[in-house]
Amino acid sequence: MMDDRLPTKIWIDAHVRTCHAQGSPAFVVAKGDEARGGILLKVNQFGKGVHLYEQSRDFDGNRIWRRLGPETGEAEADADARVRKKRQFDSDLWVVEIEDMHGSYSCDAPVSAL
Repeated sequence: MMDDRLPTKIWIDAHVRTCHAQGSPAFVVAKGDEARGGILLKVNQFGKGVHLYEQSRDFDGNRIWRRLGPETGEAEADADARVRKKRQFDSDLWVVEIEDMHGSYSCDAPVSAL
């Protein structure tokens, strides 16, 4: 069976450009494996907290995002600690920080709680 998934670096580059075009600056804060690295999004809504999403697959192989941390968001220091812990476990993980000042960012696939 052929794996037709897009290489991670290409998805990251496109997503960062898309975020910028939509008025939400995005930055790669940690690089992982360019072909198959996992992705963690750190969506910073500043006064409303930080939301973390990790890319995953459902039982049918469809791409989804799993919410890490509270649904209402968390303090940036707590989110950063969670990111550090994930990166210690998986050095191939990419981390993208998105500045969502207007609360308008939405993931490009369904979101589920962890």
